[in-house]
Amino acid sequence: MIVRRQLACAMLALSALSLPLAAAAQDAAPTVKLKQGALKGAVVEGVEEFWGIPYAAPPVGELRWKPPAAAPVWTGERDATKAGASCQPTQKGEYTEDCLFANVTRPAGAKPGAKLPVLVWIHGGGFTIGSATGAFGAQTDGIQFAKDGVITVSVSYRLGRAGWFAHPALCKEGPCGNYGYMDQIAALKWVQANIASFGGDPRNVTIAGESAGGISVLELMLAPDARGTFQKAIGESSFGRLEPTSMADAQAAGVKAASAAGVSGEDAAAAAALRKLPLSAMPYTGPFTSRAGPILDGRYVQGGIYEGFAAGKQAKIPLMIGGNSNEASLFRPQPAALDAIPDARKAAALAAFDPKGTGNKAQIVNDMATRQYITEPDRAISRAQSKTGQPVYTYYFSYVSPGAKAQLPYGAPHTAEIKYAFAGPKQQFAEVDLPLAKAVNAYWAAFIKSGAPDSAGGPAWPKFAPNETYMEFGADGPSPHDHFLKAQLDWQEANVKAGAGASPTASK
Repeated sequence: MIVRRQLACAMLALSALSLPLAAAAQDAAPTVKLKQGALKGAVVEGVEEFWGIPYAAPPVGELRWKPPAAAPVWTGERDATKAGASCQPTQKGEYTEDCLFANVTRPAGAKPGAKLPVLVWIHGGGFTIGSATGAFGAQTDGIQFAKDGVITVSVSYRLGRAGWFAHPALCKEGPCGNYGYMDQIAALKWVQANIASFGGDPRNVTIAGESAGGISVLELMLAPDARGTFQKAIGESSFGRLEPTSMADAQAAGVKAASAAGVSGEDAAAAAALRKLPLSAMPYTGPFTSRAGPILDGRYVQGGIYEGFAAGKQAKIPLMIGGNSNEASLFRPQPAALDAIPDARKAAALAAFDPKGTGNKAQIVNDMATRQYITEPDRAISRAQSKTGQPVYTYYFSYVSPGAKAQLPYGAPHTAEIKYAFAGPKQQFAEVDLPLAKAVNAYWAAFIKSGAPDSAGGPAWPKFAPNETYMEFGADGPSPHDHFLKAQLDWQEANVKAGAGASPTASK
């Protein structure tokens, strides 16, 4: 357990944050003036929130499957106390396409010109589901970050067929396929143009995201159109060896979906017919993890993530990157997968993944899948980014609350770290979990402010290079490890080079 006095004190401090602030209702509603118009927000838990701010025109009608257009303007004060519509479909597959909104949470009393550090959060959800306001049991409204002096901006972006769809008729019109990335870049440019009005510093912006959001962070680091819109990055469960879908395959899938919905042809008439369809007319088939995601369009996505980093094409900025100890929870590998490994490689695999000879096939295959999709790609990306001379901080989140161990026997599942990073009063923590929550949040906040997590949440967090150090967040609190899980990661890397450890083409 964590024994440092500062973390014990932090536990009490974070516990206090869970109490409602009676004075909040009496505080005057905060206002902000943008070029678009004035906003009226609310005081929540002692900080100020502005929700449902349109950062681009609604991508509906003729604007469906077009790059985002200029944001609307309004007269008078716009009510910014309620979240905008989510881009994710309903259970019946219907989409609310008017969904390009940003939400801003800031410290109480922040004024224009305050130059506070800014976090822009990009949610996950396999590019098909998810919400800017929180998902997977974690609220991402940034209340605790605001108490730490950080402004948080969470953004929505087009999902599913609305955001990741290619068809020859649409591609003849201009940029196509990665409409979700076009939205994310438009949101970042909106932040650059407007965050100073909220008291933020447009020159101290950190982008962060988890899963599909983490993939997006790495893709944005590679995208020329996003260059200069952020100065630091945090990738959580980022699938750093992800390969995009080829444009040819994406267009073929688009033609197939359109044809099934009764639309044929590749001309302007076909594009017009597609825009009249309800998106539910083109339902997905196949595994959730292969439905949507980056498409190789040559502009927003120019190649595989790792290949781009290895070639030095990424933004040269401080990076925090990491994943959890059971990312395989997303894929649910079966123990029989171990038996499918060729004998020539199996002995080395067992030596690396089961050195004590437990024979626990379920644990072994979960660890192998986690290393394949996240832990080894994190090392590969960390190596590439370190070569640019920029600081890289790599983590491994393995903490499982004592009360949940029976339900989570293989480790911390996909998405588990999000609530610890945000650690706000809306999160649900057992008392025993609070010290680690405060520690993780403090490290994240320090990185957002300065580009270095330092010792904000406990022991000093060393850079990844030169000792390939991971900071583990586990049962004993934060703990750095040099050459972390080296045998397992080396085995996985060797199999990637041999073509035996390919990453998924899309992920949650």
